[in-house]
Amino acid sequence: MPVLQHPRLGALSRRIAGLLLGIGLLVPVPAVWAQSNPPVATQHQLQMLEMRVERVERLLDSGVLTDMLRNVDALQSEVRQLRGQVEQLENELRNVRARQRDQFRNLDERIGLVEGDLAADRVPTAEALPVDEPLPDADEQESYETAFNQLMGGDYEAAIRLLERFMERYPDGVYSANALYWLAEAKYARGDYEAALIDFEAVRNRFPDSEKAADALLKIGYAHFELGNTDDARAALEQVLEDHPGTTLSRLAQDRLRRLDGQ
Repeated sequence: MPVLQHPRLGALSRRIAGLLLGIGLLVPVPAVWAQSNPPVATQHQLQMLEMRVERVERLLDSGVLTDMLRNVDALQSEVRQLRGQVEQLENELRNVRARQRDQFRNLDERIGLVEGDLAADRVPTAEALPVDEPLPDADEQESYETAFNQLMGGDYEAAIRLLERFMERYPDGVYSANALYWLAEAKYARGDYEAALIDFEAVRNRFPDSEKAADALLKIGYAHFELGNTDDARAALEQVLEDHPGTTLSRLAQDRLRRLDGQ
């Protein structure tokens, strides 16, 4: 087909360029326009261009672009809301972590009290019972709580007497594992590390499935540490790390191992 110079081409091309600039679309331009000669086009190319212009005009008239812009605004608003929620969650996470640190610190202080680290600064608040006084006439739970309260009150001598009698009366009771563990703790707090070590080992031997068995392993390491049994202390503390990774027990074991390494 022969190539023709069409008089509508100049005005039509300006119209297309204006529309494309307004909506940000790129309509492919025939390669013939890139030539240095005056723009020429075939009749078929002109028809194709007119069809493209009509499609662009229908797109503008249909409001599709308006809906798209409205959707973009809605998405941007949702993104802003999500960012605000993320910031709120991050702040709540920081608060939770701070509370956890406080809880761990309080737990360490309570453990320190039971270990006797602060025993010199505490004044016994409970009256010691006579050596030959039997356990109160109570059931197992009440007897256990009576002895435990003596320990928490700082009266280790009375706690030891009551807990020993408790173990005689209830050697395999519901609270026997706990009572034997706290008996060892009372002896440890009093500074009788050898006796405490015997009772801590008894907890693990007699009540291996008890919740106190893991605590007793840690305190076995502590007792060996106080007695100067470096190798035994290290073995017990490293066993805590192996058996209870990522727990407060493992963190306490690591702290005591660092003290061993610093000796």
